[in-house]
Amino acid sequence: MKKISIFLVYTDLKDDILLALKSHLETIFGYSVNFYGLVFDFSLAYNPKRNQYISSKIIDLFSKYKKNLKEKWVVLVDVDLYSHGLNFVFGEADPKRGIAVVSHARLNPEFYGLAFDEKIFTERLIKEVTHELGHLFFLPHCFHPNCVMSFSNTIADVDRKNKSFCFICESFLKTYLCMEKIFII
Repeated sequence: MKKISIFLVYTDLKDDILLALKSHLETIFGYSVNFYGLVFDFSLAYNPKRNQYISSKIIDLFSKYKKNLKEKWVVLVDVDLYSHGLNFVFGEADPKRGIAVVSHARLNPEFYGLAFDEKIFTERLIKEVTHELGHLFFLPHCFHPNCVMSFSNTIADVDRKNKSFCFICESFLKTYLCMEKIFII
């Protein structure tokens, strides 16, 4: 069965937020989505000089436990992430291993000194998880600024884009999903 596993690592999100995320992802990708609460030590990814975690290292740590290459895994964390050459990232994906990590730390309006807004937070979370899952389905960054696959360098970029794919990215995704049925990728 086609399955997306989302691991909530040291993070607790309201059921309403998780249900909205699940509904969106199942509609977009046609995969079943399951959530798992998990205690997992990813302290090896921590960089004390930056007070951030390197996203690729979290993916490395999780990859040791992934047995089914057909599954798509999203590791959802609430710590601040960075990647080499970037001050921060909202997430990162490794399509070959089928694992992505998404942080909701910078998606929360409170990170910017604003009051928590569940609607804004949920929309941002849906966009970023969809974006990273898009990479797991081998979609590249898109040049259409409103496409969910456009690169987000700031929170304003996240807010600007839609939570769905542009026509071109959706066509590539449908082609991949169709090939998956034929060739059992």
